[in-house]
Amino acid sequence: MHLKHSLPYITSLCLLLVAACTAPPQPKLLTPQQIYSSPPAYNYPINNPYAATVIGVPPGMKVDYSALPTPIDKTLVLFKDRFIPEGFWYEHGLQYSELLQPKPAALIYIIAGTGADSHSGTMLTIADMLYSAGFSVVLLPSPTHPNFIINASGNFLPGRPSQDAQDIYRVMKRIDQQVALSTKVSHRMLIGYSLGAIDALYTAKLDNEQKSLNFSKVLLINPPLDLYSSMQTIDNLLYRSMPNGISDADRFIKSTVQRLSSVEQSNDALDFTNERLLIDAYTEYKLGDNRLATIIGINFRLAAVNMIFTADVMGRDGYIFPKNQEFTTGASLNNYLGVALRTRFKDYFDQIYTEKYRAADSSLTKQELIAEGNLEFLAKYITQHKEIGMLTNADDIMLAPGEYDRLVRLFGKNVITFPNGGHLGNLALPAVTYRIVKFLKQ
Repeated sequence: MHLKHSLPYITSLCLLLVAACTAPPQPKLLTPQQIYSSPPAYNYPINNPYAATVIGVPPGMKVDYSALPTPIDKTLVLFKDRFIPEGFWYEHGLQYSELLQPKPAALIYIIAGTGADSHSGTMLTIADMLYSAGFSVVLLPSPTHPNFIINASGNFLPGRPSQDAQDIYRVMKRIDQQVALSTKVSHRMLIGYSLGAIDALYTAKLDNEQKSLNFSKVLLINPPLDLYSSMQTIDNLLYRSMPNGISDADRFIKSTVQRLSSVEQSNDALDFTNERLLIDAYTEYKLGDNRLATIIGINFRLAAVNMIFTADVMGRDGYIFPKNQEFTTGASLNNYLGVALRTRFKDYFDQIYTEKYRAADSSLTKQELIAEGNLEFLAKYITQHKEIGMLTNADDIMLAPGEYDRLVRLFGKNVITFPNGGHLGNLALPAVTYRIVKFLKQ
């Protein structure tokens, strides 16, 4: 099962806080038609990249997609004979979503970022903006999401772009056959955000070789330049307000919730559905960069917990859960949660991922695996394919110093950049939506 369903009090508080910080507010005011009638001005108001990443677009600046249908959930069984441990009793196939136009249209596949599924706020934001512009969309979970690892991974070792691309492409080709039964597809495109952007690039390259789907456009949204570098950046975010690591989480969460509560100025229970809560907390109480960074770090660490534990059980690696023990619904997970919560992305890469890939291929080096996660590794392919574009922000917190400039040079003329917005914080802004749709339609 997902570990978050069995975490102790400390992690339950983490989830409560993360939900409060990352749940997208309901869009208001603007209609999709207003976006395309004239180019909207870029007016994202948050200049702090950490606050932008946590808060996103203020509700009054968003678009009203309430008239649109919601994505339909679908299930795909890829490996009928795959053994799934009884502890994952709720897993009955790969879960994805689709939102198809009633008339012939271009179909866009969207790949989620680290640990996200097809229902994440970012995925739904992208689905709404694209559907309102006339596209059909299929929303795919990240290869790092437990549901994907269990039902679609070829080797239960997520994170290697070339291997993940093979898994994703296998899924896409199966889904494409199903979509063809429901609607007419004129052509296909591909989008990925964050880690999903690297997955999208490698999947596009694979498709260029096999030519099954023939993507006419590929867009990478807020990609890391260097996956190994970004993993370390993400790990370090967690410790900005927690110098003793995850053992400080209980204290950190309690104090942060108290600060958020004080903004409400009420004796009632804290209402985490208040879409202005984080904005008010930032403007009135001034949540500092360290606290905001740690909130982001906790979110990613919980994604890592789910990914690493699931991969460990399915691959019978014994890194966290004993390889000679069956994972059942009666298994007590508390003995293993401490290890999982303290396992960084870098630990996973160094001690599990690299070791297993090198065991399968002794000629493979750690440096070669690191190089594969750098977009510059595919510089020649990117240069030769003008249908590939990239959107990013100059202050993206996932980029190390100098990486923004390298990204811009790498993608040349097919670059969409904005001066602020952090990591995906400005995605729902009308001006950003306009540029995304313009790139896909030009």
